[in-house]
Amino acid sequence: MPFTNLIIAGSSGLIANHLIPALLRNPTFTITILTRANTTNPPSSIPGAKVIPINYNDHSSLVKAITGADAIISLLSGTSSKDIDLKLLLAAQEARVRRIFPSEYTLDVLHPDAVSLLSDPKHWPQPASAVVTARTFAALAQDGPTSYTTIVPSAFIDGWLRGDFGLFDPKNRGVTLIDGGEEYFTGCSMGFLAEAIVAVLKMDEERTRNRRVCVAEVRTTMGEIARMYEDVMGEEVERVGVSSGELVERRDELLKMGDLVGAAFVGVQIGAFNGGGAGDLKDGMEFDGDGGLSVQRRSLRELVVEAVGMGG
Repeated sequence: MPFTNLIIAGSSGLIANHLIPALLRNPTFTITILTRANTTNPPSSIPGAKVIPINYNDHSSLVKAITGADAIISLLSGTSSKDIDLKLLLAAQEARVRRIFPSEYTLDVLHPDAVSLLSDPKHWPQPASAVVTARTFAALAQDGPTSYTTIVPSAFIDGWLRGDFGLFDPKNRGVTLIDGGEEYFTGCSMGFLAEAIVAVLKMDEERTRNRRVCVAEVRTTMGEIARMYEDVMGEEVERVGVSSGELVERRDELLKMGDLVGAAFVGVQIGAFNGGGAGDLKDGMEFDGDGGLSVQRRSLRELVVEAVGMGG
């Protein structure tokens, strides 16, 4: 049975800004959006959706807010998102919500290569590890009425191509290549990811119960992107090389400094682009939501043209 009565945790951010409009365009769904009660200037209303300010530390209020929902989709970000996801799961189990989608939209953090980068006990504080939180979440969801679906999109390709996350710098005609830049990885634009989530919501729920669903729009390499920049912009792109080993050293320095967010980001950079497999979700290129995916995959050229503003 499809999920139609939805709770969305989080009203803004990269994914929310695309997913919420995609859901609201579809009359199948009834949408309630949870906003943090202590947030400065939270949205008082979102046309087409019910908005509930919530204190995620107030378990009884959280249970009340989500009772009657079919599914919860967490779109939270930041260092507190994993802790809040666990609170949402515990509340969902009490409210007997059928499904929860945790906020883990990244590479496959449970792939062995990602596990070594993001949970090495010699370097990584375990409570802060994305690997540990993903395993804890999955274990808790095995029992009780609430199952989980984790959407795994690997790289946010449109943001990377614009230069939002480093390594790629089209504005200044530069690319930093990890390990030579010819290892394959996959990624999704935000629009594609939003429509993929909509498609998953409409699938037979048994097909996605307690599963990690990989989705991908494009499969490419850093070197191919550099060449596509040159082809689209008509200018040479400067290439700078860096090794995975150098980035691991940088990650460890950040951990020693207590910068867990920075260390995690560097770990994700390595895992996404080093060819180890955590960022190359080839099966995601076959995802079609059992025929329910409503958008076509765009080519790398189309994505680059949009990213660098060369669409005319």
